Amino acid sequence: MKLNAFFFSLLFCLTATAAHADDAGLRFIKSRGYVVCGTDLSSKTLAYKDEEGFWKGIDADICRNFSLAIFGSDEAFRLKNIPANQAAHALNNNQIDFMLGNSTLSAKQEISSPVAAIDVLYYDKQVFASRQDTNASSMEDFKGAKVCVSDNSADLANLNEYNHRYALEFKLLPFPTLDAAKQAFLLNRCELISGSEIFLRGLNRSVVAKDNSIQVLPEVIAYRPIYVYCAKANPTLRIIAKWIINAPKLAEQQGISSKNTDAFIGVRDDSLRNLLGLDEKLWTDFGLQPKWVEQALKARGNFSEMFERNLGKESDLGIDRDKNYLIEKGGLISALPFI
Repeated sequence: MKLNAFFFSLLFCLTATAAHADDAGLRFIKSRGYVVCGTDLSSKTLAYKDEEGFWKGIDADICRNFSLAIFGSDEAFRLKNIPANQAAHALNNNQIDFMLGNSTLSAKQEISSPVAAIDVLYYDKQVFASRQDTNASSMEDFKGAKVCVSDNSADLANLNEYNHRYALEFKLLPFPTLDAAKQAFLLNRCELISGSEIFLRGLNRSVVAKDNSIQVLPEVIAYRPIYVYCAKANPTLRIIAKWIINAPKLAEQQGISSKNTDAFIGVRDDSLRNLLGLDEKLWTDFGLQPKWVEQALKARGNFSEMFERNLGKESDLGIDRDKNYLIEKGGLISALPFI
């Protein structure tokens, strides 16, 4: 009986320890001393180093916010090149804490994958790119063309549906990743490439092209909500990250920017006091630095400022904000009060 009781107690302890280890919250990140974010580093769009070795791009800004919230430092982070189709493996094996760049969501993925979508980061579009010297006036002029596209993604399904709807008789050439599709496109294996507008607009910046010949076409195949992911076994981390992502959106909604943060120091609204860490308890309850939002806003700005600087009118990409306006301004971006 004593032996059975011993094994039962041991089994209980091991089970409890495994469950506790799964839902680690911030424990593993804090013990390591820095945050690791996965993203696409294959082009100078989402995250890249400038000539002085400083990380730039929308995903670099987001990862810096994680770093600042958790450690009180803008520099306690790493960015790792992870293709979207390898995100689940990287998250499940603790190679990264969060997956950012170009990660969409599907029902099959959500039910079967070991990773969980946390929240929408921003909205991208699925578009086409072609050679700039084309005389095409509509997509009909590309009828029967070969199209390079990423396999194992919503992009392929969207392109198939678009192809059938408009009877364009495209010959689809699927590749394991969008970067592999890009390489095939640059080698003239296809007349068109379809995928993320952000990625395709960045091609001319990331490739040494003698004639700068790549043109993004105006046709929109689908809108692509881009999510941040973490391991499904760590729901506490998912909750923490959700509210970190919400902070710049809420700041924009409430009119707080990099230029006027100090003007809100005496605000009485409970949500804004919590957001800015004026009442420190709520961020502290999350295990985060209470003043991180104030510091992040002064350094990088609210959601609008981050978008326009990295992807929009202030960037080389020049992408129209479109669905990335707040709901109040006709877009799809929403913010939750921090109460």
